[in-house]
Amino acid sequence: MSEDKKKQGESPAPITLGLRLVGGGYLIWLAFQLVPELLISSGIRNLIQLVFMTLFFLTGSIMIIWSLKRLLFKGPEQSGSFNEDEQEHIL
Repeated sequence: MSEDKKKQGESPAPITLGLRLVGGGYLIWLAFQLVPELLISSGIRNLIQLVFMTLFFLTGSIMIIWSLKRLLFKGPEQSGSFNEDEQEHIL
């Protein structure tokens, strides 16, 4: 039971955080790509584009901020060394 709680508190792997950074950047890029379309469209289409542009920007920003926070502040704890229990399972 204590191992489950310990794993829940751990940060995801750095590659996962890197992929979240890329995904967040892509969502922000998509949000900015919708800006010129807002000037062209009107009516309900304009409203839908505005909603999705805001959703993409907020989601991407949250993903980037959360991932950077985990990478920068939790990084040194996740070294490549294993403790004795993990080494026994590997061997």
